Amino acid sequence: MSDLGLDVYLLVFVLAAAGAWGLTVFLPLHRLARPAEARLGRRRVGGLAIFTAFVLALLLASLVSSDLSDLLASHKRETAGLLGAALMILLLGLVDDFLEVNFKIKFLVQIAAASLVFVIGYRIEDVSLPWSATFSLGWTAPLLTILWLVFLTNAMNLIDGKDGIAAGVAIIVAVPLAFIAADVDNPLIAAQLVAVAGACAGFLPLNLPVASRLLGDSGALLLGFLLAALAIEGSIGVTGSIFISVPIVALGFPILDTLLAFVRRAAELRHPFVADLDHIQHRLEQRGLSDRAVVLSLYALCILFSGAALTIHYVEATGAEFLAFFAFGAAITAVLFRLGYASSLWNSSSVASLRGALASAVGLQRHPPPPESDDPAMPYEDRPLPASKRRPF
Repeated sequence: MSDLGLDVYLLVFVLAAAGAWGLTVFLPLHRLARPAEARLGRRRVGGLAIFTAFVLALLLASLVSSDLSDLLASHKRETAGLLGAALMILLLGLVDDFLEVNFKIKFLVQIAAASLVFVIGYRIEDVSLPWSATFSLGWTAPLLTILWLVFLTNAMNLIDGKDGIAAGVAIIVAVPLAFIAADVDNPLIAAQLVAVAGACAGFLPLNLPVASRLLGDSGALLLGFLLAALAIEGSIGVTGSIFISVPIVALGFPILDTLLAFVRRAAELRHPFVADLDHIQHRLEQRGLSDRAVVLSLYALCILFSGAALTIHYVEATGAEFLAFFAFGAAITAVLFRLGYASSLWNSSSVASLRGALASAVGLQRHPPPPESDDPAMPYEDRPLPASKRRPF
């Protein structure tokens, strides 16, 4: 397989960044805004700018680099399939930005796009776990691959609750995954990840708080889909198996935030797909952090996760890998307890009901006293004493 030099990767990054910045600033996309956002000069242009810059950067760089041109030519089926699926996600997001598509339709389109990239070869089939455990997924491979793609597509959309978060997180995730992809002899995947990072870098200056340009669902869904698909191929080693811990750790923040959202909504007996304002960024804001401080805090968390992923990949010493997993777990534990998620889940209605039922079953909890009532239908001996007649002890 042809290798790409650092100069080619830098060229792809610069072209993608310049293209995204130019498209974001200069294209007359005044219609891409909801009325309330248009009055504030905010435009939902992220999806179009990033997708166009991503494609143009690879095409223009291939005109300069014969190695990249050869890679694109030898993988034209996979590249065309990825771009076609990504275009489906982009168009879905654009429609959702203005018409708010029903979540069932969203999932159908996302499953169709995920199925397409599975067919062309982006697959989770043989999985390697830490410390040399490897196994085949067999007939579950299509299901788990599609689940991975759909989950992360929506996970990136869920973290896009504040300006600058999703685009910045995509950069922090894409760059280490690009290094890993290049190291395991997947230079085309590395170049595509660099293009994603570059496009986000060009868009981000106009997306930081207070943003004049927004990712919208089109941009957030697109980034989630591209990162999920490219992470599969970029984590495949020479044995053909996927080192699954690497993309999971690198994408730890969107994965954690999405899992927390589903678990706490289920624990509170609410619909798992109904949006709320209780994501990690919202909890940080409730602790008094400014918008920029929230963004920087989440960037720091993602840098920790990406650093752990790089350590797991590059350092073969068991002790170093253990420390990387420990840091990853410690960060998750800190989020759960410092931001109050552990307490919220423990005191949620379903968990409280379950605790009460278990306590009653083993005789550790009495039934609560009946409420005060003057209802004459209630037997006299069952009526609680009025508060004025109760003894003060």
